[in-house]
Parts: sequence; C-alpha cells; structure tokens
Amino acid sequence: MTQSTSVLSLQAPKDVSISQVEQELSKIWQSYGENAAARASTFNLIVYEPETIGKPRMASIDAIASQSPCRVIDLYPIHGEDEGITAQVAAYCPIQKSRSSLVCGEYITLQGASEAFNRVHTLLADLVIPDLPVFLWWRDSPALNTKMFERLISLSDRLIFDSAVFSNPEEDLLKMHDMIASGVQIADLNWRRLAPWQELTAQAFDAPDRRPAVLEIDRITIDYERGNSTQALMFLGWIASRLGWQPLTSVKEGGDYNIQRITFKGHDEMKVEAELAAIPIGDPGEVVGDLIGLKLLSSNENLNTCTILCSESMGCMRMEASGGAQDLHTNQVTPLTDQSADALLAQQLQRWGQEVLYEESLAVTAQILQLEVATK
Repeated sequence: MTQSTSVLSLQAPKDVSISQVEQELSKIWQSYGENAAARASTFNLIVYEPETIGKPRMASIDAIASQSPCRVIDLYPIHGEDEGITAQVAAYCPIQKSRSSLVCGEYITLQGASEAFNRVHTLLADLVIPDLPVFLWWRDSPALNTKMFERLISLSDRLIFDSAVFSNPEEDLLKMHDMIASGVQIADLNWRRLAPWQELTAQAFDAPDRRPAVLEIDRITIDYERGNSTQALMFLGWIASRLGWQPLTSVKEGGDYNIQRITFKGHDEMKVEAELAAIPIGDPGEVVGDLIGLKLLSSNENLNTCTILCSESMGCMRMEASGGAQDLHTNQVTPLTDQSADALLAQQLQRWGQEVLYEESLAVTAQILQLEVATK
C-alpha cells in the first residue's frame, strides 16, 4: 500500500501470533523510546473487510491516522479452509510540524477463513483498548443474525456503513432503520455525499419571496445513476421529513428507467407526487447510485417554485426537457471534493454525537419502503 508523506510507518506490518499481538506492539514503542514516538489512542476502530474485495485492502492509514491516533483492528475473512487466524501488527504516526516528537497509533490485521472468525470471535474483546470509544466500519451489507456481526455490534459504540455498496439497497436500508430503532448508533458515509444537494435545495428557498413556495411543492423528480437507489431514497426521505410529508402509496412501474412513484400527504392535506428514475450510465463514477438531477414543482403556477438541480458531470438536459410553465431556477451541484469512503470515514470519526437528522430522514425512507412490502 502506498503511504503518503503525512504518515510515517514505524515498522512494516509484521506477522505475529494472536497471543503475541500486545507484546509485539509494546516492542515497537520500546525500540523508539518515549522522546521519539509516543504511544497514544483516542478511540478504537474495527474495520470489517468483506470477502468480495478479493485481497486485503486496509482502511486508509493516511486518512485515519492523520486525524487522531487510534487502534485500528482490520478483519479480513478469506475463502478457504479453517486454518486459524493470522495476525500482523504495525504502528503509524501522523507527521505534525508543530511537534518535535511523534504521536502514533496502532494497526492490527487479522486474516482467516470466515469459519475461523466465527469460532474465535470472542478474542476481539481482548484486542480492543478498554475505556475508549469503539467505532465499527462494516464495509458490506448488514449481516443481521450472524455471529460476527452481532458480536462486533456488542463491542461497538457506533456502527458505520457505506450504503453505496449495499447488495440489496432497499432491504438493507430497512435493516439499518430496524437497528436504529433497537438503539444501535449508526452513521452512513453515503449520507454525507448528499450534503451538497441538501444545501442547495435549502438555499433555493432562502430568499424571502420564495419561502412560502416551499410548502406548495407537490411534485418532485429525482434522477440517479442506475445500480443503487440508496441516495435517491435517503434524499426523498430527507425532504419529506423536513416538509412533513406522510407517505401514502408506492408503486414501481419499471421500464427503461425503473420508474418508482410515491405519493404523500403534504401541507394542508395536499397530495404530493414523487418520481424516482434510475438512469443508465455508460461510464459510472466511483460511487454507484450518485444523484444526477432533481426537480421541484408546484401545480400552483402563480408561485415561484420550480427548481432544478443537476450534477456537473451530467447536466440538466433531461430535467429541463420535461418542461414547466413556471420560470426555472437552475443550479449545478458540485460534489464533495473527495467522495471516497476513506476520506468520508476520516471525517465521520470526528463526529461523536447522535445523527438525529439522518435518523429522522431514514425513518421516512423506511415508511416508503414498508409501503412497497405491504403491497407485495
């Protein structure tokens, strides 16, 4: 793995037995001395790497270690027979010009067959530094009712997902909602990618002459890259939760764009209609399911409501082609500077409070998805 100059490796990953992990880590610090490198941790981070990755891909040490020293425990199950768990240890230090000495964190990698992890999952509690918060980054779909998943949740204070990689987006969003309802603290890196869309949507109605119009929105169209519907569903849940829309019906029409139509009861019993469209993309970006375009309308043509937002890469052609009698307010959305999971994880690890807005939005998204289940 290529290391950035902002992070120094005290030692290349070294193979050890599980029983020697703590002993080998202590040797690293003893060899440098307290004046050169100080051993420190502000939290524990457990990273579960799914077998589908194909080879060990450790969470970005640069992105994590440059924020705060911590202990990272990377779990990597592989295909094959149960031959036990192999372990590696390493230490990494962010380079800070304001300090003459290094403040460093630790990295532990465990690898073995899934059966081996299920057999010895209790060892994880011994590797976590006591009395420090524990974050779990589960880099896969939720795996409810499995020993490994349930054990890791019991060890963790916060569970981190990236719903862009979910294999069954709608089912997995419902699982996340159920876990939140049971008291599990959850964060979704994919939710962070919606921030520019949310901010521009809110800003579009900041002007005093447009504020009354926001309550008269009764039509919304959301286009997203085909392959993963989580961003579109979460954005719809967000705007519905902010405007007090109550989901009533949900119908999937299919077709070339996998059209889905949802109706809501809005302000003053007003009927609100939403359309989600999955747009085939020849050259999809790094994140599957990114939002492409958004259109907000009101059937009251006397109001200054019509708003179009579209991605810089795709433009506004489809949204503008659908027409509308009102004047259009059009803006292009600039995505986050770095939408990678590693970069968003580093930001998420600085957040310690409950994700109230996310939870409220996901609750409405779950109501929409439960309507679909009820009609099957």
